[in-house]
Order: sequence, then structure tokens, then C-alpha cells
Amino acid sequence: RPIGTTEIAARMSGEYRYCILNEGQEKASDEQVNKGQGEAGAELATFHFVFPEEQRVKPVRPSEEDDDEDEEDAVKTTTVASAAPAATPTPPSAKDAATTTSSSTPASSLPGEPDMISGNISTPTPNDASDTLTSDVRVVVTSTYRPERSDAKLDKHCFAYNVRITNESKSDQSIQLVSRRFEIQTVGSANKDVVQGPGVTGRQPVLKPGESFEYTSTAPLSVRPMLDKTKVVARMSGEYNFVQLADDGKTPMSSTPLKAELGAFHFILPE
Repeated sequence: RPIGTTEIAARMSGEYRYCILNEGQEKASDEQVNKGQGEAGAELATFHFVFPEEQRVKPVRPSEEDDDEDEEDAVKTTTVASAAPAATPTPPSAKDAATTTSSSTPASSLPGEPDMISGNISTPTPNDASDTLTSDVRVVVTSTYRPERSDAKLDKHCFAYNVRITNESKSDQSIQLVSRRFEIQTVGSANKDVVQGPGVTGRQPVLKPGESFEYTSTAPLSVRPMLDKTKVVARMSGEYNFVQLADDGKTPMSSTPLKAELGAFHFILPE
């Protein structure tokens, strides 16, 4: 998958080995083929597989205090589709805001919620989506099961989730996303995993009023379902941190970020 530090997906090189045929010989004998690596070689020079422009991830510039923990470690971001303009370089104050958020967030795990530990989900009808408005920023998430990437026999269950972040400010107030923090708890687990870092999918987009940023990620879960109690295999929630920008659309009005909630939703196995 694309990463922010390079446009290269892979590097390849190699060699073709061949046998020299005798006069009148149409193909190599079994002895010639089986006795070794061939009599001579032709080099396949090094080349690269390069992502096309539209699939490349714009790099972020995390501060030295960031621990390089990235969303992909837990939820494996695979595709990005943005309805907003391309992310702009992060101004100094926005960098400060991202640093403050990263350094003040909790450790990589937290105590889990009792209903997820036991499998007796507290919500009568667990939701596989959420729609939350916080500080004029709406965050909508939906989730779907990916059977082609799952293997129930190995307790591997993969889900895709789509997030759309919209600036619904009634005034002419632009914002910039600077960091995010997620909590994910699988059923039967005593702890929640915490995923946090600067931006999202390698970007820190600027959103004018009415603009949205949308992306789709995958969550490959290693979990043993409690099918006798629930089809829920995990619960996820979190927040996106953003700064309001001045009239020039570039300068943050404060180094203290505001929060837009990612409402809790569930990864649910299909019937």
C-alpha cells in the first residue's frame, strides 16, 4: 500500500540462466537442465514498481516527539478518496497542535468495556455505523465485512470502514485536521488498543465550510467470535483533532486543537 515517504511500491531485479545448445540441438536435454543453474546468465536489471500519481500519499512531517505510531499498524489503511482539495503543508502552529495531541494522549492500551469483555453487548441492536456532529464538524462512518480477506477457521475477520469528515460551519470558518486517536476493542479482550498519530492516511487536509474529506480503511482483526452471545467482533470509537484557521485559510487561530468525535460503532459478522 502507498506510504508517505516514497512513491515506490517495490523493487525487482534478477537473472535468466540458459544452456548453450549444440549444433542441430533444438532444446536442452534433461541432463543439461538438471545438472545446475545453466551455463550462462542474462541479467534482469533493477527496476521499480511505482504508484500512479492519484494513488500516492502526500507525506506528513511528524515532530521529533512523535513515536511514529501510525494508523496502518492496526487498521491497515488501503485506499484514499478525498472530496476535498489536496492537503496543504502544515503551518508551524498546526504542527504544535499535532505534537501536543500526540504527547498528551494515553498509552497504547486501556482497560476494556465490561460488555465487550463478556460478550453481553449492552446495546440491544448494535450499530455498524455512526453519525456524530461535534463543534460544527460531522463525522460519518459505515462498516462492511470483507469475506474475501477473512478466514473464519483461523479467527481472521477483515472489515472495511468508510469515514467522511465534513466542515458544517455556518460561518466562513476553515479548519485543518492535525491528528487522530482511535480506540478498538475486540470481543472477549480485556483491553482496548489505542491508535494515534498525526493527520490521517498521511494527510492533514484543510476543509472550507461545506467541504468533506473521505477515506476507506480496512481493519484486519484476529478475534474468536462469541457467536452464542453476539455477532459483534469489535467496537471502535475515537476523535479527530483539528484547528480553526484565520481568514487567510492557512494560519491556525490557536495551537490548542478542537475535537470532532468519531462515534462508537461495531464490526458485526453477517448473518
